[in-house]
Amino acid sequence: MFSRTRVQLPASPPRQTRFLSRLRRVAFDATRINIFFIMKTRRGDVGRPSGFKQQTSRYYVYILLSLKDRGLYIGFTTDLKKRLTQHAKSQVTATKLRTPFLLIHYEYFINKVDGKAREEFLKSGYGRKQLKQVLKRTFKNI
Repeated sequence: MFSRTRVQLPASPPRQTRFLSRLRRVAFDATRINIFFIMKTRRGDVGRPSGFKQQTSRYYVYILLSLKDRGLYIGFTTDLKKRLTQHAKSQVTATKLRTPFLLIHYEYFINKVDGKAREEFLKSGYGRKQLKQVLKRTFKNI
């Protein structure tokens, strides 16, 4: 006959410990994959996956206030610092007679179409009205 004996199994780790262990394992695997990908890419062995961009482009919609005539200028660019420098040096035809300017608002988008749509909206009648409502405290302080 068979005798029944109970075998005492070691206690399983608490749920939180198992979760942290799994999390560390996943993080280690992701790091190892990223390092592998970087090493292979530097050697030129592996290309980037389709749709992968090294640096995401940013598209800026910005609003300048002319301190000369108190008018607004709404613009769109991919390099905000360069564009503001151009405005300051009067290299932009649309604004060279209205300098100096003050940057009062900007937004950035990762999608060009969204940025252009926002610029067009802000240039519309309702967009300008909404913009003046949102920035009314800014206009009071200037």
